[in-house]
Amino acid sequence: MIKPAVLLAAAFAFALPPNSHAQTPQTVPPHKCEKPEFPGRVSPQAKLQRWTSDFRAYLECVKAYVNERNAAIDAQSKAAKIAVDEFNAGVTEYNETVKTFAN
Repeated sequence: MIKPAVLLAAAFAFALPPNSHAQTPQTVPPHKCEKPEFPGRVSPQAKLQRWTSDFRAYLECVKAYVNERNAAIDAQSKAAKIAVDEFNAGVTEYNETVKTFAN
């Protein structure tokens, strides 16, 4: 005769979704910010001012990209924490159920 704990363990194992294994990570798009090329020290003042303006815009673009990536990381971390908490609760419930069969 099969013990109830073994049946419960088998039922729990088959209840897991089939794709619960590690998944291929998402591809993260690179930033699309264009770094301006330094015109050289002997360039006319207007060209240097334009480069300074373009470089500041480039820095703002990179900052925006980094902020966007950090927001995505935060959202994914929160989702992972929820999944881990759910998993831990399920394991605790399973362990408690198995203990009742053992007694």
